[in-house]
Amino acid sequence: MLHKHIARHTKRYVGHVTKYLYERDTIFATISVFVFLVLLGMIPINFYVLNPMKLALKDFDFNDMSYSKGQKGKYTEPDKRIVVINTGQLDRAELGFLVEKVSVYQPKVIGLDIYFLDAKEPEKDSILRETFKKVKNLVSVSVLETEEKNFNVMKNYFDDVNTKRGYANVIGEDIGTIRFYSPFEKVNGNKYPHITSAIVKEYDKEAYEKLEKRHKAVETINYKRRVDRYQVIEADDLMTDNVDSALLKDKIVLLGYINLDPNNIEDKKFTPMNDKFAGKTHPDMNGVIVHANIISMVLDGNYIHKMPKWVAWLVAIVIGWVHMSLFIRYYLESHIWFHLVAKLAQVFSAIFFAYLGILIFDKFDIKLDMKYTLYVIVLAVDIIYFYEAFVVWLHRKFKYRTVFTHHHHPGEGQPHHTQQHHPHQNHH
Repeated sequence: MLHKHIARHTKRYVGHVTKYLYERDTIFATISVFVFLVLLGMIPINFYVLNPMKLALKDFDFNDMSYSKGQKGKYTEPDKRIVVINTGQLDRAELGFLVEKVSVYQPKVIGLDIYFLDAKEPEKDSILRETFKKVKNLVSVSVLETEEKNFNVMKNYFDDVNTKRGYANVIGEDIGTIRFYSPFEKVNGNKYPHITSAIVKEYDKEAYEKLEKRHKAVETINYKRRVDRYQVIEADDLMTDNVDSALLKDKIVLLGYINLDPNNIEDKKFTPMNDKFAGKTHPDMNGVIVHANIISMVLDGNYIHKMPKWVAWLVAIVIGWVHMSLFIRYYLESHIWFHLVAKLAQVFSAIFFAYLGILIFDKFDIKLDMKYTLYVIVLAVDIIYFYEAFVVWLHRKFKYRTVFTHHHHPGEGQPHHTQQHHPHQNHH
């Protein structure tokens, strides 16, 4: 009996949602929501007062909550293939000695995440130059600059002795959170690698070839590790042989600046792993650790699989259609409960679908953009009022058939017709 009772009530509640699902008005009202969204997107909003809001929305991603509030990356095992050496504030001569010392430990590849723009002290520059000539498995960093929509490699003082290079630019570093990077760019018609791609090429040819075959102009960085998930060595410890000789052998060694002080923002970037997923105030990750995360992702093949935009729109259409059916049912038949039901449905649906998107991202590394679905749910209620006014006008003018002329709800401008009793009219 219990299962029959449950089935009966389930059928009843489903009926509430689907009663108007296939009505022409429900379909057209749903379409109206998307027309409104498209028109809104076409309006150029350049008011100065809105710029901070625009930037905040542009830098917001629901999936960031999977890092800051969820468990993504919290229990990831340390990546023992990568060792990071904190160069601190070493001068060029000291850097030269450090690179030579690292090479003695026989790592498979050394990545130097420091850019050298101009000449400085000749003697110290010459020491670093000789190091670049000696160490053959060194990949050094370059910087790309844009010129009339084309990329050029900015001049590096040691270009003549740096045979293996890659650019360090990542997407979004000038405006906010770093979520993306381009593995390769075209420079003077030739494919030029990101420094992480150049390092992976030296370390694991197979992983590099898989990256190439993806043919992705932009990759989403699958952050898995904060700085504590990598082996970090201080330069002084290495120079004084206070390091196990086996620690660096056949590894990827990244040399770059590290600071663990949360209030020290030097060479730090905003990432999704920031403790605050919205309204970020302090950058959270040094650039060399961002590069380490990219390398780990490519070596493991743990790429973020971003669902096509049409899938996000399809999900928004289906869910928006179902919500519109529910809203219209209460709007026409139980209008006294309409606003309560609509607001509750909006709140719970927004929480549920935002959480669903975060869960999919967290568990399966699949990024499904749920913002269109949330927009549709929020706008649906207000669109009903505009749609009703429009179709009622069409009905009066052209006899257009619509469900909105068959139902009257109190308090919405529809008169009540009641039989009046006149005291002087007596019927016997």
